[in-house]
Amino acid sequence: MFNNKTTASGKASVIGLARKFTRSGVAVLALAATSAALAACSPGAQAGDSSTASGASASSKTSASADSLAKIKDAGVLRIGLEGTYKPYSFHDEGGALTGFEVEIAALVAKDLGVKAEYIETKWDSLIAGLDVDRYDIVINDVSPTPERGEKYDFSQPYIRTIGKIGVLEDSTLKTVDDIKGHSSAQTASSNYATDVEALGATIVPTNGFNDSIELVKTGRADATANSLVTFETFLKDNPGSGVRLLDGELPDGGASVILLPKGQDALREAVNASLSTRIDNGDLKNIYLKYVSEDLTPAK
Repeated sequence: MFNNKTTASGKASVIGLARKFTRSGVAVLALAATSAALAACSPGAQAGDSSTASGASASSKTSASADSLAKIKDAGVLRIGLEGTYKPYSFHDEGGALTGFEVEIAALVAKDLGVKAEYIETKWDSLIAGLDVDRYDIVINDVSPTPERGEKYDFSQPYIRTIGKIGVLEDSTLKTVDDIKGHSSAQTASSNYATDVEALGATIVPTNGFNDSIELVKTGRADATANSLVTFETFLKDNPGSGVRLLDGELPDGGASVILLPKGQDALREAVNASLSTRIDNGDLKNIYLKYVSEDLTPAK
């Protein structure tokens, strides 16, 4: 179990830091433009200088790639973005402590980096965007590696395999996942499950998370909701007599989930992957999963 350390002052400092970097970036660009103009007027400027510039650019990219990992180690803290309301991935136990298998996996990654783990809880619809403003260093929240996300962010290797299911009321006439066509499904609009059920012909009813989605199904404001087998298994275990059952079959694109990282932070990605590989090989991830669910969700290598 882990305590969440997010504070209002912490949020303000992150925003201030982002603004500081923005202003610095403008100053650096202006200085670079002036230097380039002077260099172009210099008698010593020759076509051959472009190779030197390219080398400097490549060197700069390499340094930038290592910056995030170096900053994490200097600070002694890995800032981890997650929801904190998504049982059993990350949630608060009866005593209020943050727990869940993604919380434990992130703690292992932080340990392997030689730093402490700090958890920053954020609603799903703004969670990923927090990477853009340096609110945290990584996101671990059952995120699928879609092509659209790959254009803006980097992915770790998979740390969990996902089995997608659809839940409905027990008296629903729907029988299989293919029956969802022409019906409504309560989903967070930006989730991969929304994409999956839309591809099957469902209409999306937007929500803020799984709990809201289930409530819409139970009150008849949505015909169904899609999520992982793990999530449904946990819900049904904690809520016997809920009146919810699962449709036969699986969503066609089960896939796996990855840790999301800022684009171009190769050193950080390699360090995270090394940690995950070690913890998969030695059985640590398997042991974590079996604490929370009845199935080993370790992905095949």
